[in-house]
Amino acid sequence: MEPIVVRDSSGIKGLVTLRRHPAGTIEKLEKLHANGEHDAANRLLAAGEIVSREHNIVVDSANRGIDLLIQWLISGLNSVNPYPIGPQWGEIGTGTATPALSDTALQTPVMRAALSYAADLSFNKAQLQFFFPDGLLANGTYTEFGTYVSTSSSIGAGQLFNHALFSPVYSKSSGNDTTCEVDLTIANT
Repeated sequence: MEPIVVRDSSGIKGLVTLRRHPAGTIEKLEKLHANGEHDAANRLLAAGEIVSREHNIVVDSANRGIDLLIQWLISGLNSVNPYPIGPQWGEIGTGTATPALSDTALQTPVMRAALSYAADLSFNKAQLQFFFPDGLLANGTYTEFGTYVSTSSSIGAGQLFNHALFSPVYSKSSGNDTTCEVDLTIANT
């Protein structure tokens, strides 16, 4: 079977805005943020005179820029941080809705598996692997998959990172383990 190639408009774009403020503004900004007055701080920041606004790139070399994002993506495997770093869980489900940028969860999640393997394949590509053993994943038809950043093994817990719809659908039967490999490439557009 030929792999299905899905193209989207993802990429990393940047804008750098340089502003000039009267002396003493930084202390005011720090105090507002420290007091939780983030909206007021952002208004004060925006009131500065724009000196320059330029597009920028995210660099793409070993241990820099995009490669740091790739390292973040694979960091969920061995994170010692009490809060998750990269995706740590994969969910498989039976939903049929087309994935959308606004998705926050799978449509119909069935089972969650911990990240079993992660690799930095190149400066801009990460690979994540999730394993669903035969004895744990019920026989049935599966149509969707997503990864989550979460410290919990509970279905639906945490933040959805990516969402895919299987085409053709996957029919799991007795005697079959199921693996899901997620390859993520970050393109500097």
